[in-house]
Amino acid sequence: MATKLKVKKIFIHCSASAYGDVLVFDEWHKKRGWSGVGYHYIILNGRPFPDVKYFPFLDGQIQPGRHFDDDPTFSPDEIGAHVAGRNGESIGICLVGVDVFTAAQLNRAKFLVWSLLDFLELTVEDVFGHYEDPNTNKTCPNIEMGDFRTYLRGNMTIDELIASIADYNKGSKNA
Repeated sequence: MATKLKVKKIFIHCSASAYGDVLVFDEWHKKRGWSGVGYHYIILNGRPFPDVKYFPFLDGQIQPGRHFDDDPTFSPDEIGAHVAGRNGESIGICLVGVDVFTAAQLNRAKFLVWSLLDFLELTVEDVFGHYEDPNTNKTCPNIEMGDFRTYLRGNMTIDELIASIADYNKGSKNA
């Protein structure tokens, strides 16, 4: 019997694309040689395809990606492909977008993260942005994660978080 690995972290990602859904990312990831979509969950922005301007009923929808069952450990088939060297111990959540995210996406991210924290017996300190991994040269998810964790704790409003994301990305583009 294969060893099961305990989930210890949750990583937040952005898709670095203006559109997408689990089927699009599954196709893209297979083209990279992966077995399928690398994220465990995808949170839509209302644009599943490049020729769709915006479907409000899809904004904030959570789609399951890489298989993850109802226990807090990974079987080999559940290990994601989202943070090199950390996939065996982490859940990957992807927000569709580059550096602008909708209130619906961020609110659903908060709901999903808290649901997973409770289920996995983790804390807000176990939630990271992809860029926070020391072995990664990424800006993903293009969100100041200290502010995101403050938002998760309920000490920042959605409007404050959206303003923080805009300021963070304006500063990073001028740096």
